[in-house]
Amino acid sequence: MAYIKNITGIQMFDFQINRVLTYGEAAADEKEVVEKAGNIRNLAQWFDFWVALGEKCEGLDEYMRAAYAYRMAEFFLKEDHPQKYHMYKKSVENFHKAFRKMKLDYEIHEIPYMGKEIHSIIFKNKNEKGILLACGGYDSFIEEFVLALTQFAQEGYTIILFEGDGQGKTLKNGLKFIANWERPTSCVLDYYGVKECTMIGISWGGYLAVRAAAFEKRIKAVVAYDVLENGFDCMTSILPRVLRLVVRYCVLKNKKIFVNRLLGYVRKRNLLADWAMMQGMYITGTDTPYDFYKELQKHNLSQDVCDRLNCHVLLLAGEKDHYIPNDQFYKLINKIKYAKSLSARMFTEAEGGEQHCQIGNHQLAIEEIFKWIKKISN
Repeated sequence: MAYIKNITGIQMFDFQINRVLTYGEAAADEKEVVEKAGNIRNLAQWFDFWVALGEKCEGLDEYMRAAYAYRMAEFFLKEDHPQKYHMYKKSVENFHKAFRKMKLDYEIHEIPYMGKEIHSIIFKNKNEKGILLACGGYDSFIEEFVLALTQFAQEGYTIILFEGDGQGKTLKNGLKFIANWERPTSCVLDYYGVKECTMIGISWGGYLAVRAAAFEKRIKAVVAYDVLENGFDCMTSILPRVLRLVVRYCVLKNKKIFVNRLLGYVRKRNLLADWAMMQGMYITGTDTPYDFYKELQKHNLSQDVCDRLNCHVLLLAGEKDHYIPNDQFYKLINKIKYAKSLSARMFTEAEGGEQHCQIGNHQLAIEEIFKWIKKISN
């Protein structure tokens, strides 16, 4: 399928709807969702639509559709909303009902880590061609990516997915988002006894996986699906130009009071901006927007980090990505000097892969990754 534009006319809503629709009929009835979601204009209507759809699908034993519907219902809720955890739980429960209905062969593991636990799923292959380690990004659940990655399991790879600090169940276990992703990654590799693997980082995972590969040498190849070179620049790029420049300057100059007052004004007038700030502060464990942005400054693939990369590297990007500026793709290409090999692809609108993580035609990216893995394995 192709990315469907102007379903609601609100970019953030339209992108999240397409996130579900990209997985095809297994995830949603496209016609029903496009027709009925087109009436959504605010966060309350968004929540009501997806809850009703989740309940309907669950009643019909359409567990995968219910899982994605509850995930969307949960997505824009603030952490203190009384339905937030319930929607999370309903989503994950239905994902696993769907996996069992599909007769997928997998195990769930809660891995001891930092006095708490990392949530992980493994799809084993007895005669494995190799091991693929995958993580999501900023606020993802690993269950969301199973439909995309099962193709690799079918081709003979063992797949390990995990939620590190600040993600999914691991976040709910009390572990906040961190930049030094080699820490949870190494823990997962130790737990499963992995000697070498290819790592795929999805969305913000494009930073996390590359960062981990720079320090964890059991990662012999890494995929940024898609590229994220600088988290602070990425998250401030969504602001209007003048506001963006002011916020970046003031954060860099440590003007905490001014930044918080300015963004407090913005949040009172924009519900989506308010949600984004609240979500960011929650996953990073920070108390103010300024502190949140200071934390994001650590999510930076600096030259010294890139100089540590000596594995195979694949960088992916979409030319119309509204989250991650295209210049980060080219900056990262120029920073990587010592990789065993470096491949990069910018997907275009003409081929249907222009969106963030090629939403609308994610199969393009999956096929590119699969082709690249076979190439570097020969």
